Amino acid sequence: MSLKIEQRLDNFFFSEAEPKIYTTGAHLVPMKIMKGKEERYVWVVYEFDDDSYIDGELCSPTVYADSLEHLKKFR
Repeated sequence: MSLKIEQRLDNFFFSEAEPKIYTTGAHLVPMKIMKGKEERYVWVVYEFDDDSYIDGELCSPTVYADSLEHLKKFR
């Protein structure tokens, strides 16, 4: 089951669906989110290690930004 489906089932959304990046190597860490008083956990990218692609083109993704627009400045 995908993260987006899980979020829909919980009626709780905390992330964007686009842009979608494919990577052949990344370090993931668990992130705790709260839904009211309930804890939820999701894997998030901590660091990219290998080639990443968007729309079939090589890119160097930003892991952390203050807005979605700044996060998308990898092209």
